[in-house]
Amino acid sequence: MAKFLFVVPPFFGHISPTLSVGADLLAKGHSVTWAGLRELPAEHIPSGGKFIVPPATASLHAEEITRILRRQDDGPQLSGMEVLKLAFEETYLPFCRFLMSGLPEVVQQVMPDVLVGDCITYAGGICAFKMGIPFVTTTPVAPEVMKGAMAMPKVMQWHHDMVMQLQQEMGVFADHPVIHSKLMNIIFTSKQFAGIPEPPVEMKFVGPVKGRPESAPFDWDRFNALRGPRIFVSLGTLLKDIRKEFFLKIVEAFGGQPLSVIAATDPSILPEWPDNFMVHHYVPQSLLMARVNAVICHGGFNTVNDAILNGLPILVTPITYDHFHNASLIEGAGCGIQLRYRRLRIDDLKSALWKLLEEEKYQLAARRHRDYFIAAGSNARAVTYLEEFARTQKAIPV
Repeated sequence: MAKFLFVVPPFFGHISPTLSVGADLLAKGHSVTWAGLRELPAEHIPSGGKFIVPPATASLHAEEITRILRRQDDGPQLSGMEVLKLAFEETYLPFCRFLMSGLPEVVQQVMPDVLVGDCITYAGGICAFKMGIPFVTTTPVAPEVMKGAMAMPKVMQWHHDMVMQLQQEMGVFADHPVIHSKLMNIIFTSKQFAGIPEPPVEMKFVGPVKGRPESAPFDWDRFNALRGPRIFVSLGTLLKDIRKEFFLKIVEAFGGQPLSVIAATDPSILPEWPDNFMVHHYVPQSLLMARVNAVICHGGFNTVNDAILNGLPILVTPITYDHFHNASLIEGAGCGIQLRYRRLRIDDLKSALWKLLEEEKYQLAARRHRDYFIAAGSNARAVTYLEEFARTQKAIPV
């Protein structure tokens, strides 16, 4: 049996797929540990697994981590280049520095056969390189999300210089970036949806994974009594500052209409909700998706994956970060309609949603891509890749 260490950022959308894969590795007798910047509630951690926040990271950087996480809500007000700077300069790089203050000690404690690092958690790749540990990247976002920006030479050079300077700061003097694995990158979508028909050999598309923790309480009796098409609406776990404005538009568009809305948000953001709305702060999303007719979302990758895995058409309102790229993939796949958030009009919301519900082409496209997702192999394929990697890749003495 092998020992795996997943290194993750403090964003649940990035952690969640690794929990599912880790649970299956544990079920097969492997040892699985997670390391990150903030504690994860115990109910999310698979039985037999362990989540470690390096003591040095927690004691030295807790306040700064909280400040950076709050800063993510500024994304909707920023320009494209400002968003890139927020992501790289203000988030990924400091997170790497914070985690490296204690991650090497965790690695020495766990002694993993394979270190599995999230694509934005650069400490994983740097630590694996420095300590000679076989390294795999996981990518819970579209793999070419930065392709447009990186096509600009100045932006590409800016990013390259930042990464190389970070590596040197961490004592890595290689002449190439080591933050991502050159041997295996497990990507949680299909190559068809990502629009990469002939991917590089290290890209392993496994589709969305199943079995994520679903501990949120939910009123299924009331849900079963809902009338008309059921529409799930979500803004994910970030973007708290715009929730009231967004859901006011959803209420104006669909309140009292011949359909039912299940909204994943804090009910207290509005003083009252229409009778045809169910509002829960947290919902068992992957379970819920199997029983609704369409999805309205901002383009977060886990929600997009859940929707397509259930053959659901999507009304996407991209706001910031990777949302615009994901929205273009949805439209390119024929699975949905994109409406720009900053130009969001009530009449457009209504007409787009009814178009998704009434025109079969969107549902047929979503089902076609559902089949691509299923064929990619999900958890079983990801576990097979990791087990094979553990068997064939050996640690390099340093």
